[in-house]
Amino acid sequence: MVDNSLIGNLESLTIRNSDSVSPTGLSQETSRPTTRNESSYRLHENESESKKNTVRGKKKKKNKSKESSDDASKNGTIRRKSPKKKDKEVAVENKKFISLNETSSGDGEEIACETKKKKSLIADTTLRSNIQEKENVDLIGQSGGLSDDFKNFNIPDKAFDLVHLQKGQNKVEEPLGEYKVKGRQDYGKKGTTVDILTNHVLLALGKDTEESDNKTNLDPWWRDAMIFSYHVDFKASQPKYPTQKPSTGSFQTKKYEILESLFEEDETLFKYKDRIAFNGEDTLYSHVRLEEFTLFEGCWAVSNKKKKHAYIPHLPHKSNPPEDDLPSKVTLKSNATIPLKDIYDGTISRNTQEQESKMAGTEKHVLLALMGAKFLQMTDPVFQVNGNKFFIFNEHTKAKPFQLGGYLMHGFTVSLRYAFGSVLLNAINVTLPFIKHSKYLPGDPRFQDNHKAPYTLMDWLIECYQQTDPNNVAKRPAFNGKVTSNDLNLFISKNTELQNLTKGLKVYCNHIQYDVDSYGQKKPSAKMKPKQIKGFSIESARVYKFKVKPSDLDNNIAKTNYERDISITTETYFLKKYKMVLKYPDMKMAYLDKGGYVPLECLTIVPGQKLKGKVYDENTVIEFAALRPTDKFKMISALALPLITKALKPEEETKQPPCDSYYQFLRIPSRIIDAPAIKFQNSQICYTDKPFNASVVDKTIPNQETKGNWNLQGHRFISTPKDLITLRVFFITESSPPSKTGQEIFLTVKKFIVDVAEHGMKFRAEKPVLIQNFHAPRQEPDANSMTRGHGMRGKGGRFNRSRPSAYKISDGENKLCEELSNAKENSYFLFILACGDDSLTYNRLKYLADLKYGVINSCLVWDKFKKKSAQYNVNACMKMNLKLQGINHCLEEKDLNLLKDSNGLPFMVLGADVTHYPEKDQNSIASLVASFDNHFAQFPGNYLLQSSPGEEMISGIGNLIGDRLKLYKKYNNGKLPSKILFYRDGVSESQFSQVVQIEVRALKESLRRIGSNLRGSPYNPAITTVAVVKRNQVRFMPLFKNGINEQGETCAVQSMDNVMPGTVVDRGITSTAHFDFFLQSQQSLKGTGVPGHYWCIYDENEFTSDLLQYITHCFCYLFGRSSTSIKVASPIYYADLLCERAAQLFKANFAIVKNEYEKNSRHKTPILPANNLLPPVNENIKDIMYYI
Repeated sequence: MVDNSLIGNLESLTIRNSDSVSPTGLSQETSRPTTRNESSYRLHENESESKKNTVRGKKKKKNKSKESSDDASKNGTIRRKSPKKKDKEVAVENKKFISLNETSSGDGEEIACETKKKKSLIADTTLRSNIQEKENVDLIGQSGGLSDDFKNFNIPDKAFDLVHLQKGQNKVEEPLGEYKVKGRQDYGKKGTTVDILTNHVLLALGKDTEESDNKTNLDPWWRDAMIFSYHVDFKASQPKYPTQKPSTGSFQTKKYEILESLFEEDETLFKYKDRIAFNGEDTLYSHVRLEEFTLFEGCWAVSNKKKKHAYIPHLPHKSNPPEDDLPSKVTLKSNATIPLKDIYDGTISRNTQEQESKMAGTEKHVLLALMGAKFLQMTDPVFQVNGNKFFIFNEHTKAKPFQLGGYLMHGFTVSLRYAFGSVLLNAINVTLPFIKHSKYLPGDPRFQDNHKAPYTLMDWLIECYQQTDPNNVAKRPAFNGKVTSNDLNLFISKNTELQNLTKGLKVYCNHIQYDVDSYGQKKPSAKMKPKQIKGFSIESARVYKFKVKPSDLDNNIAKTNYERDISITTETYFLKKYKMVLKYPDMKMAYLDKGGYVPLECLTIVPGQKLKGKVYDENTVIEFAALRPTDKFKMISALALPLITKALKPEEETKQPPCDSYYQFLRIPSRIIDAPAIKFQNSQICYTDKPFNASVVDKTIPNQETKGNWNLQGHRFISTPKDLITLRVFFITESSPPSKTGQEIFLTVKKFIVDVAEHGMKFRAEKPVLIQNFHAPRQEPDANSMTRGHGMRGKGGRFNRSRPSAYKISDGENKLCEELSNAKENSYFLFILACGDDSLTYNRLKYLADLKYGVINSCLVWDKFKKKSAQYNVNACMKMNLKLQGINHCLEEKDLNLLKDSNGLPFMVLGADVTHYPEKDQNSIASLVASFDNHFAQFPGNYLLQSSPGEEMISGIGNLIGDRLKLYKKYNNGKLPSKILFYRDGVSESQFSQVVQIEVRALKESLRRIGSNLRGSPYNPAITTVAVVKRNQVRFMPLFKNGINEQGETCAVQSMDNVMPGTVVDRGITSTAHFDFFLQSQQSLKGTGVPGHYWCIYDENEFTSDLLQYITHCFCYLFGRSSTSIKVASPIYYADLLCERAAQLFKANFAIVKNEYEKNSRHKTPILPANNLLPPVNENIKDIMYYI
């Protein structure tokens, strides 16, 4: 199960085993002949030709429109150059914005490519061209053009690449000092060049890239805007009226709700609502100047601001008013002005420090916040989640029923990115679960005509009842096709999941008249205010009675001081007060905060509420979120691009369709580099370029889907243990298994030994041992806790709570420990788990085997193992061979030589990662893995507990390198590495300088110190550090099926609807100053692949782009436990796995250590000792890959 926090980054979870994406750009300085395929992706140098290109929807403006704020100007509001805004907004028509075919074609016509020399062409810096108006345009000079999937898709006819602007100017500014982030020196040239689509749109060219002849016609509000920042202070005030006793329940109105109310009431704020954004904490960003004020909710007379409605109700004195009448104090004070023009300065500066500051700049967050404010003003309902995720509830999105009472829906998020010479917006779809609030969901044929159909909380409850498992009596009674009130009442009482969902659920009261106050006086219609459900009543509306005055039931009856209360049922009250006949009078009622009991059929669910609780239907989430590139880009174009257009373009242009003049997906250059050959003991696998789907015609030709994907059948591991390994098998269970289980295990293990022998692994198995009653230690009452007196309190004794309950070790663990303590040489412990999803049992086993006793071991799940699948067995033995220090596969010799110095000594390759909060409020854990031989198959490592929770920088990395350096020396004839390649995972773009100044510095100093001591002479190896961002929002979509490789041959450039593994992007969307590139390295079995984003931030080895990109790609093929290439370089994955194992060891013993510490709380140490929380791994296995 995964919780909702994982869904925020859901796509990463979905694509974990099927990541793929692309990157690249071809240098225009290449000296080799240019093929027809290459030249077709370059842009026209001739300006007159580019000026002829037609841009759909483009409209030249003669004069800039001006706007002034009427009332705000009277209070000192500055005027700004901006389009005029009318009162009513017109929604962008999505269908007219981007048109996509609903159906995708089959194989389609392949692109006919012929080799031909052609002059290299330079990019047109306007880069706003679209497909020309005429039909059948030859986009790239190839007869085939785009496949049928994209015939109606607005794709630029030119690739976005401004690299030529740096020729002869803006040379790389070398950083001053030893530990500074180094910039890019060159761009890659090798590989098959092909254009692809990316989920970026061009926000603007930089001010330093625009020339008079190339300026765009854009002049939107954000171009030269000055944004005003205000500090907002929220305070709950005292009651306006004297009370006889303290109010029940504290006043806790949320900040968003207070501001929402303020915006609805205040005339100026309401008028400029789409130009004011709140950061959710204490800051307001406004595109118009606001006056400072102090306001009270419901009482706006403190300042001279205007109310939207001149209505002052006559309120009688109340001695004890309801909490709704308590005012909230809101104070607004100006604290800064933020010029957005800073976003567009320095876009071709090669200074890495300057660019890193821009990445963390406030102005880009301000612009995104103001865009979000405009998103929320769309005519369709828009839900804002976590500040930067937006979900539009209309026919263009996609939704699906999910779990109890919920649904999954696609939304989008937008981020701002800096690229060479430009500022880009990156838009991507996201998926989250919500509480169902509508009868029909988007995607349902009935939605468009019935999306506003009545849907009450009662309707939702009936649907929940019908969703539950009819066989689970604890959740619901037997379902006979007819729902009764008794059934539903029992369902509410028994189903804890439903109770958790409804607690705190926000609802609207449909029966309330919002244009009449509580005294029957007419007032301007107000916005419905949500209420929260606190629980359910015991009695039904027909039974529950309360007292009311007759005048409260009928406004025609005059109110007097002599009225007597009458007792009335809820059913009768609603009939007389609201003229409503309840359909379900025998149902329980909802108890609302500040609202009493209300029948369920009188309530509707507030839209946009996230589904609470655990996500247990993980497969549905994965299937729903995994969209193929065409569907993904179609979804983004339908949801995000129309809102981006409306938020950024001049107002008058958004009213004139098709509204797609400027903001569209970018087409960028990429290169597909070769896959390395994979070598086994007596064979190797090598992918050869062939045309797309050539295997359909000739079965002997490998399909494009085989790149980065191979079969182990017929191949033997490069090296395996020489001696016969004894397999000691243990069946781990908490209960007693069936009597036949022993024989089943024997036969299954026998089949396992046969399967793995084909790949060179030699085992002999001992008789399986049954370990029953095994579970993680559990807390039980301590007999010594009961002291003094004769018993519990109330019986003359006293309960002493000074000693916490002790943890008891299970009988199964004691038995297993006896076996582990008698481990013999050349033995391997194989744990077969009866329950495969019990993480507590798994963690405890690893704690005992890895940390306490130091034996080599593996865990297999019985339900999978007993199927006797050869594939499952071989996958298991790949891990086992690595733990036995074997080598499964490696690169061929020519590729391995790339990772050797001039003396033939191999690089030491490092991988580092950090995992946070192994337990609540506990310190982070860091890991470091390192290679030690010339096969780069073994990566043992060390871990440590950081000094504080959430600490990302590994300040103690120097303490982790010593063991790795000693092991390298052992396997390389006493020599130490002269070159080190360091891959660092998990850091953000604004932390690169910290990595260099803290981690690289500590690593270098420790290497000098330890290395000099080990060899008796000065030691100073050259280090190259590459930061890796494996979870990013960049996606690629292939445009063509075939391209021309460097040999002039036709070859496939897409696979499984994704870009080809080996696709590199280092132009168009990459950094201005940094040495970064995107690499799609694996096939995408599901959905859209995710590229790895690599940043070379420190480089003493002076790698070229081509060499570093190819070496990194090679490491994606060297993950020892997989027969496929993986998403990121293997050292990163190994470091991630070691972090995960260290966290498991931490969790396995945390409760016991904490309990023991609390028993001895008089210790002077204020915190738990790190060595007790996470001891180092056992010496027996510290130099092997026990974590794999």
